[in-house]
Amino acid sequence: MPKVVSVPPHAEITSVLAAIVASVTTFAATNVDDLFLLSVFFARRESMRRVIAGQYIGFAGIVALSTLGFWAALAIPLAWFRFLGFLPLAIGIKRLLHTRNAEVPVASNFKVLSIAAITLANGGDNLGVYVPFFAVNSAHLGVILASYTALLPIWCFAGKWLGERPLVLRSLDRYGHWLVPTVIIGLGLYILI
Repeated sequence: MPKVVSVPPHAEITSVLAAIVASVTTFAATNVDDLFLLSVFFARRESMRRVIAGQYIGFAGIVALSTLGFWAALAIPLAWFRFLGFLPLAIGIKRLLHTRNAEVPVASNFKVLSIAAITLANGGDNLGVYVPFFAVNSAHLGVILASYTALLPIWCFAGKWLGERPLVLRSLDRYGHWLVPTVIIGLGLYILI
């Protein structure tokens, strides 16, 4: 009869805590650029509900693609994810062209799906981190996903706080009608290159 080796309870707790710490670290490291985008959305007076909904939808897409990448890493070349850069590029160009033909609105009007598409496209670099991270920590994938889900609204509130700073607001009120599309176009080009 084979010898059964049991894992001590403290070893399982330690590995779960390590997975949580690693989740927080990977989330923060891969979403610093998203924090900037969130501050831009909130400085343009987007509704909190719309931004959070767009973030959850976009981030769910990132996690879904990362999970698929984890399951089929050899079947889908990671380089193809660069094509996600066309999403913010198209959105930014459309907004820039619209800005030239219309007066500057007091508040922006990004739709939830536009915010989700920008979040998804901005998360192209996340895939390169999440796919191997999920593979290495597959036993704790549920803990990782729960951690990411809990961190997302915290990230949104941090972006809102930054977007409410007077210096950010004054700058975006003055230059935002050009800055926001330019940042989004730059993001698209960065992802593509």
